[in-house]
Amino acid sequence: MKKTLLKLLSLGVMTFGSATLFAQTMYLDEMFNVSKQANIVYDSNRSVNILFGSPGQPPIISANLRCDVYTPVGSTVTSRPTVIIAHTGSYLPVLTNRQATGSKDDSAVVEMCTRLAKRGFNAIAVNYRQGWNANSEPPTSTEQLLKATYRGAQDMRNAVRFLNLNAATYGIDTSKIIIGGQGTGGYIALAYATVNKASEVSNIAKFQRNDFTPMVSIDTLGDWTGVGGNPIFNVSGDANISSSAQMVFHYGGAMGDLIWLDSSSLPIVGMQSDRDPFAPFNTGNVIVPTNMTTVIPSASGAGVIVPKANALGVNAKLNSKYLVDPISNVLRARTSGVEHLYPVRTNFPQDGAPWEWWNRAAVKARLSTTFYNTPIPADGYLADSLSMLGNPDMSETKAKKYIDTLVDFSVRRIAVQFNLVPASNDQFKTSFGLVSPANNSILVVKGDGNTKVDINWDAANTTGFGAMSYAWKLSTAANTNFGTPLVSVPCGPKPTLSVDYNTIKTLLASVNVKIGDTADLKWTVEGTLNNNSKWSSDTFSLKLIRGEITSVKEIANLSKFLSVYPNPASDVLNISLDAAAGNIATYQLIDVTGRLLLNGNAENNAFSLNVDGVNPGLYFVNITLKDGSVATKRVVIQ
Repeated sequence: MKKTLLKLLSLGVMTFGSATLFAQTMYLDEMFNVSKQANIVYDSNRSVNILFGSPGQPPIISANLRCDVYTPVGSTVTSRPTVIIAHTGSYLPVLTNRQATGSKDDSAVVEMCTRLAKRGFNAIAVNYRQGWNANSEPPTSTEQLLKATYRGAQDMRNAVRFLNLNAATYGIDTSKIIIGGQGTGGYIALAYATVNKASEVSNIAKFQRNDFTPMVSIDTLGDWTGVGGNPIFNVSGDANISSSAQMVFHYGGAMGDLIWLDSSSLPIVGMQSDRDPFAPFNTGNVIVPTNMTTVIPSASGAGVIVPKANALGVNAKLNSKYLVDPISNVLRARTSGVEHLYPVRTNFPQDGAPWEWWNRAAVKARLSTTFYNTPIPADGYLADSLSMLGNPDMSETKAKKYIDTLVDFSVRRIAVQFNLVPASNDQFKTSFGLVSPANNSILVVKGDGNTKVDINWDAANTTGFGAMSYAWKLSTAANTNFGTPLVSVPCGPKPTLSVDYNTIKTLLASVNVKIGDTADLKWTVEGTLNNNSKWSSDTFSLKLIRGEITSVKEIANLSKFLSVYPNPASDVLNISLDAAAGNIATYQLIDVTGRLLLNGNAENNAFSLNVDGVNPGLYFVNITLKDGSVATKRVVIQ
């Protein structure tokens, strides 16, 4: 069983026991001992030589890239989900990077891989290519760091190729490969997940030189999968062997540009200190600790990456379940309901990696490190001191508690993505899929106002966790996240709703959809469970055609002559019609469900309504002229 889960609150670290809330489940709980095979060469490629300039040192060298393979001992599963972990380190050897960490042998990497293997996963800790001029200034440093990340993503691709070639040897399920990145490895994981077009490499202005040529040349370095390029700079991967993983998560790091993330990207889970001094949690500058300069402007961290991935549908499979474990519930409150986002809170404002720890005495005593087996001088005392500035309460106990929570948060989402946990497991609740009107339905909105359209969706399975309440939402096709829907109708706990055609007809009139026009809309449902909001797993497109209206003459452009103000209104609502349009006979104030709240005869074309007692919400003002013409305006009452 899990011994502890970690709630990271703004005032510090708090642990609580999971006790016997759930029975042990493979992939969620630690069940196995672990075997480790170390220093396996998975690739050899061309690397920038940081020793260039010393006698006999060329600018480019060949480097063997190595990995450690952690496997669960006693697992009867012969083809297992596999997580590749890319370490931190600023693309430089440990100590040279002015940090106490930076390799697959870091304590945090070993602990993460061990925890994963204990749960039944294979975990692969990999080293990737190092080398760049850490003392350079922008734009040179920007170009070098961008190339280093690009090479790192290529190395992850070749690591996946290695796993595909050796799947039987290591028990790899090649359809369930996940890339995880810590710190610098987070940049690599996010680039792996999102960069899949030549335009994303060459057409972004901030990644171009002053002469508008791209900083990263595919012709030179090969493409984003590691295939092609000049053999002096890249040993091409085998295009006939798959280099595809199916999911990524990152704890630390950032994305070079949010434009990389689109609907073709991999599912992304983000975990990051929301006060990370080197990588922005939202949008900001990337700073490297080697010289504390900004190398990439306007990069994006987990705080904006994950919400966009959710909105684009990239995380649709993850969003198909409602996770009710304690950590997920705590984080919904912290993120205002954003799923799969973990803003890590620490006791110190500069602590961007509280999961790291090291042997301080051993690090301070070191006077050298190695660059691909070549010894080079280093200052261990300085590296330890600078690392402690950002992690002043560093300890093994503290770090392991954070790792415990990172692993728990990650594996639950991996389990959802790959169906690793039986549907009967009550930690995962089925989302409410839409039923009707079916996707791409075409409805002609007309009639006498008595005809109903039935809207249906699946009920969420929330047995034992309270009742889900729903709200039906209708929006324009261009509104990707329903942040401002055209209409939102509370539905209560039942997964069905009947809407009067007249209500939708009035809505269409308010947004200037004329008779005979087609409105491209979409609808979905939002549910609330235990004060936490959850969207349906579906969004259905809908074409509404505004048909002829029986018994009422309508002037299509009459609404432009009608003024309703102030909007929003609080106590008094003023209504005015230009005399050139005619004379008002009657008025109505109705809510979004078609319920009549106020009505009466108008004495003239300008009058006021007392709405002080009307509940806040969206309403429609309908006026009928003496010649039978009608006009509508939408108004918000607050």
